[in-house]
Amino acid sequence: MLEVTLTTLQNPHFIELVRQLDAYQSVLYPAESDYSMPLSAMADFEHYPFIATVKGVAVGCVCLFIGADGLAEIKRVYVHVDYRGQKIAEKLMQALEEQARALKLSRLYLETGVDHHAAIGFYKKSGYCITECFGDYTYDPLSVYMVKSLPE
Repeated sequence: MLEVTLTTLQNPHFIELVRQLDAYQSVLYPAESDYSMPLSAMADFEHYPFIATVKGVAVGCVCLFIGADGLAEIKRVYVHVDYRGQKIAEKLMQALEEQARALKLSRLYLETGVDHHAAIGFYKKSGYCITECFGDYTYDPLSVYMVKSLPE
């Protein structure tokens, strides 16, 4: 049974999933195109990390991050390779968007890599649109920037 719960950045299962995500991405993109924010830096700002478990096993994560400028960004989206195709990312994003609506946020932004074709397709299907770079990002041809407006 799939469970999605709000957790902390210090949760060892969340940390392990982020480590797996970092390892996965490190072979796809050069270091200068790695925009992963360390959890220690995320801790300095408002954040809402979620974890997905199946029968008690941590299988996915996502984090709603609100920066100093008030911009809401989706970070650290990851589902373990053995659990992909089971709508876990969809459930994680639903929980994150519910949190965003509860916070009365009007838009959610995200940055992903150009080679994450399945993720980009998933985001588009979920209502996210391609946009220009946002926040502290500067244009990188290896990045895709997306946004979704949240109805009230």
